[in-house]
Amino acid sequence: MDDLHRGDVIGDRYEIQEVLGTGGMARVYRAHDPRLGRDVAIKVLAERYASDPNFVERFRREASAAARLNHPNIVQVFDRGEAAGSYFIVMEYLPGPDLKQVIRAEGPLDPVTAIDNTLQILAALATAHHSDVIHRDVKPQNVLRAHDGTLKVTDFGIARAGAGSDVTEAGSVIGTAQYLSPEQARGNDVTPASDCYAAGIVLYEMLTGRVPFDGERPVAIAMKQINEPPVEPRAYEPGIPPALEAIVLRSLNKRPSERFRTAEEFSAALLSVRAELAGASGATIPMTAVTTGGTAQTRVQTPDEQATRIAPPPPQRPQTRPARPRATAPPPEPRRNATPWVLALLALLAVAAVGGYALLSGGGGGDTVRIPTDLVGKRPGEAAAELKALGLESRRELATSTEAEKNTVIGTQPSGGSEVPAGSEVLLRVGSGPDTVPVPDVVGETRADAIAAIERAGLRARVVEAADDTVDAGRVVSQEPGGDEQLAKNQTVTITVSTGPDLIPMPRVTGQQLSTATETLRGLGLNVRTVEEERGDVTAGTVLAQTPEPGAEVKPDATVQLTVAVAPSTVPVPDVIGLTGDDANRELVRQGFEVVSEGAEDSAPVGEVIDQQPAGETLVAPGSRVTITVSQGLPDITDPTNTTALPQTTANPPGTP
Repeated sequence: MDDLHRGDVIGDRYEIQEVLGTGGMARVYRAHDPRLGRDVAIKVLAERYASDPNFVERFRREASAAARLNHPNIVQVFDRGEAAGSYFIVMEYLPGPDLKQVIRAEGPLDPVTAIDNTLQILAALATAHHSDVIHRDVKPQNVLRAHDGTLKVTDFGIARAGAGSDVTEAGSVIGTAQYLSPEQARGNDVTPASDCYAAGIVLYEMLTGRVPFDGERPVAIAMKQINEPPVEPRAYEPGIPPALEAIVLRSLNKRPSERFRTAEEFSAALLSVRAELAGASGATIPMTAVTTGGTAQTRVQTPDEQATRIAPPPPQRPQTRPARPRATAPPPEPRRNATPWVLALLALLAVAAVGGYALLSGGGGGDTVRIPTDLVGKRPGEAAAELKALGLESRRELATSTEAEKNTVIGTQPSGGSEVPAGSEVLLRVGSGPDTVPVPDVVGETRADAIAAIERAGLRARVVEAADDTVDAGRVVSQEPGGDEQLAKNQTVTITVSTGPDLIPMPRVTGQQLSTATETLRGLGLNVRTVEEERGDVTAGTVLAQTPEPGAEVKPDATVQLTVAVAPSTVPVPDVIGLTGDDANRELVRQGFEVVSEGAEDSAPVGEVIDQQPAGETLVAPGSRVTITVSQGLPDITDPTNTTALPQTTANPPGTP
């Protein structure tokens, strides 16, 4: 499918409005659904995956699995379909920032906020796991913040349907290197503990402002996930409670059996620490509790938010003291599946909220709270804590600013010095730096496609080439900044493009013994294959030839063919006729033959070989017997003492001249 543009209609229903982002697997658009009068997010599968029938089948099944997940902390999937040869998923549209942007603007987050965010993520994962769906790509970029502050996990569309799926092949690796569990990095099967590992990394990042494992190349990061222990979070942020640090480190254990194996187990540990922190500060614990059934009440509430939900005050009126929640105020309508203990918890929270409200209002002695005038220029977390100490709530909103104002409060609404009723919400406008755009994720793309995507986003591309054993030449190995990060327009994105594996110059090994040549080649990471050639004129085991030839450049793991001399199975008998008997004997013995010498009368000079059996150049087994006949000359018939000459026969074994 070609790129969609504003006004295009997909699925005969959804009108494209704008591009929200581009990744390695899909492009996401904001579209309008005129039937229901709402905006939606549409994820369109990348063309190179749309042509893979196995991937498409997995995409269909897993999109269906994601659509069945119904939970307040999961981005809802509304629809899926096919158009113009590609495939798409229609999802709930959330314009708010993702958790990565929140961490970048506000991080490191305070422990309570980090815990409350993680509890919402775990509530979503628990629901998915109980539906036999494993996410496999939990990361801050896949956690979106709704307008009311609720966190919602997205991208279950590429999740793996667990034991019930026969489409996702074992050994495939899906995920982002910085959040990849060790078993995923190895290409092994994933379990709910794999998602818990990734959630632990997200918690680590919220607490410290950084991921525990990072590097220039995804392969290097994955190896760290497998082999290296994480730096303890308190080394970066000493204010992290030791008990919370212990939970983080347990969640990052390399062995799935030794970390939290379920989202419920992880959530219970966090709630325990959260209760201790709430007790120390006088705050209430969040209304987030994952049950064994995988359902959860997921809205994390501050004390004032709880008071508002349980017994909302009447509309604010100027110069009028806000009404206190009354004990007789009716509770909110319970869910149909509410149980008595939930109602009891709500009642207790109402009582706690009444007491907390009375304390914040000075026991009834104050009508309003003055917003501090010195919040501008402070870090968002510091400003929020100052407001909370005064009994005010806060909400943050990113706004374009100068680079110097980035990650600081650049204004409030109402403005500093204004008097507002206790419990009111103050909007903190946080500088995002210059006008920014999301960096497209181009890892795995071709050089040309990557540059085009970066330039479409209003950014510049810088190309660095590097050898890589795992990525095809011409494709992007890594990028900096990473995909989904924010960058000011016209800034530079550096992409590293693979030139293929490092090439090795072929050494010369001809003339060496096979053992020496093999050791040399394998030491360079090359494979060796041998071909034998019978040769009687060189020592057995000598390398006669090599392919590729010396000096040629080859890839690591290339195979080198060596032609090696072996002793022949048959050898030619040398032609010794005409030699003297002694010379013939020596030559035959030198070549390993057994020699038998016979004498015969002949006109040839005495001592000359006149015959041999087998004849010269006959192929025989090594060490065979060769009989030579040596001339004894003609008899002297004038000698009266001469009798008929008798032939003489001698035999020399091999090695005896």
